[in-house]
Amino acid sequence: MAGVVQAGKPMAGPRVTVIPFEDARADHAKVGSRISMWGGETNFNVSSGSAGEETAQAFADYLKRKGWQVQYAKVASTAHESGPDILLSGKILELAVEAKRGFLLTDIDARSKLVIQASNREDGSSIVRTDAHSGSHDNVFWFEPQDGEEILAEVLEKNFERFVVNIKFEDRAIRFR
Repeated sequence: MAGVVQAGKPMAGPRVTVIPFEDARADHAKVGSRISMWGGETNFNVSSGSAGEETAQAFADYLKRKGWQVQYAKVASTAHESGPDILLSGKILELAVEAKRGFLLTDIDARSKLVIQASNREDGSSIVRTDAHSGSHDNVFWFEPQDGEEILAEVLEKNFERFVVNIKFEDRAIRFR
């Protein structure tokens, strides 16, 4: 299991809202499968039914741990005055975990490719970044579905981290470094 990240103090800065990501994958419910050594296949599905909502919620949670003033919302606020300074949205191009069972051991591979867009209310500008990441856990002795969830979460966090390290705040807007 990955190390626990301590929540940072909320920073004085822009108010950020993350809304559900668009899911551009062909199968919106499936996030992967487990193939037994005899060829049987079991699908992994999104527990809530929406990978876009779960990905956006995970992104908001990640940003909160980094100290951002962020909230998740199912829809963007239309009130200009009370709305967020920055609206984060995105698109899921790839999100998958595959577990392949061998003799006594299971190899797990995960990959994701996300487009993240930040829209700045103050000046109407936006930035867009696409990141892809993959990871694997080899030779897992006793596979549980949570193992797939954990590696997929790790892969998503790498995408989020790449976005965060490549941006900066200028007043109440996000810009690339």
